[in-house]
Amino acid sequence: MSEAASSAGGGNGGSSGPPGQVIIVKKKARGGNHGHHGGAWKVAYADFVTAMMAFFLLLWLLAAASEEQKAGIAMYFNPPNNATEYGGGPGAMHGGVGVFGGETPVPLEAHTPTPPPPVPFGEENDAPAALQANEDAIFKAVAEELKKAVMNIPQIQALLENLVVDVTPEGLRISITDAAGRELFPEGSAAMYPATEHLLGVMAGVLGKMPNRLALGGHTDAVPYRGTQTGMDNWTLSSARAMAMRQVLQREGIPERRIQRVAGFAASEPLLPDEPTHVKNRRLTIVVLRSKQGTIAQFNQDGLLAPQGVQVQPLTAP
Repeated sequence: MSEAASSAGGGNGGSSGPPGQVIIVKKKARGGNHGHHGGAWKVAYADFVTAMMAFFLLLWLLAAASEEQKAGIAMYFNPPNNATEYGGGPGAMHGGVGVFGGETPVPLEAHTPTPPPPVPFGEENDAPAALQANEDAIFKAVAEELKKAVMNIPQIQALLENLVVDVTPEGLRISITDAAGRELFPEGSAAMYPATEHLLGVMAGVLGKMPNRLALGGHTDAVPYRGTQTGMDNWTLSSARAMAMRQVLQREGIPERRIQRVAGFAASEPLLPDEPTHVKNRRLTIVVLRSKQGTIAQFNQDGLLAPQGVQVQPLTAP
């Protein structure tokens, strides 16, 4: 019999307390000292599994991505710090690095590029910047090649002063401007002068040795169209002049597949924004576009070499 029962059964004469008092004794089970730990470990384990899944997914994406995609990702997270070099600088075209056009030219040997060194392991983020720097050096060397080609032809030497060449984020931009007494086209016409056509032929001989695609543009000044052709304005005139330039370049050996775009800009992108009616705003532009893999060109002591198997057509007579 339990202690509680014996106490209760003692009646009024029990010795465990005063008469009439019932003493109840509670007994607790002993043992089972292991307390409840909760579900915190489940949360930690779930976080660990999620992190491992994300890690292996990242490894799979890196293994499946091409070198071009990796370079683009690296460029996105590591943009070049020298922003002034690739835009907004004091170049002649208000946003690029001037190569020549009122500047003292640098000898071609100083611009001859060398292949970039291999990128050490762990420094892949610097690869796009190195490719762009090498591409800029090639563009500057090509600019010097263009200048030499024009200087070697007496009939168009004077047009060298019409050239403004600079390196921009888009590529190598070549502008052929009007000048007093050295206009590219008759006023209000898209039929270019023979000297302009000859100059474009010389440029095609140099640019034909490169694999890059080209963007062509025509520009006018802000003076309204004063020609006699019905339905013509500065927009249609600049477009017609850009198309005339495309035809000459293709005839002189530039493949049609290398022409990426042909556009007329009218007076929307003046070379001299503070002087929208200045004669130099009337111009033709050729942009040698950057390559996604980096521009490749070879030079020797004679200058730029044509790619193997590519025949550059001779210039036509002016």
